Amino acid sequence: MAELVNDVLFLSELESGREVVALGRTEVRPVLEEVRARLADSAERAEISIRVEAEHGIELPLRRRMLQTIAENLAQNAIRYAGPGATVTLGAEAGVLRVSDDGRGVEEEELPRLFERFYRSDRARASRGTGLGLAIVKHVVTQSGGDVEARPGPGGLGLEVRCTFPR
Repeated sequence: MAELVNDVLFLSELESGREVVALGRTEVRPVLEEVRARLADSAERAEISIRVEAEHGIELPLRRRMLQTIAENLAQNAIRYAGPGATVTLGAEAGVLRVSDDGRGVEEEELPRLFERFYRSDRARASRGTGLGLAIVKHVVTQSGGDVEARPGPGGLGLEVRCTFPR
């Protein structure tokens, strides 16, 4: 319940404009490494491995907290739904943050709805979570002038979420 309340309050803050999302630039790799370390225990329990693919020096136009929020929400979502044996990749290149997995994936017709508040696919209804993580991701990315897209993962397996930002 506390997680739900915190997510709702954070989303409200973002919508009211009180949070400044794109204030400065943040190097991506250190943040992705921190997210991987923070989620290592939950990934291990879910039988998921996490890897980071980002060159040193790549920056995105976000405050550190906002970048951390995006990466953590996307990684938690992948850990929760990819399924045992999957690999979650936290990656970045110039102007792009991506989180992908080679797990179960999402039905094609559900992809456009993934970023709606409280939307839960049939497969996700039985698991924990507030249903707000991806809505928060979308809001942070769009407030920074970026776009977010969900599509089948590399090779048609799993799910990839790409957040593109202005350079």
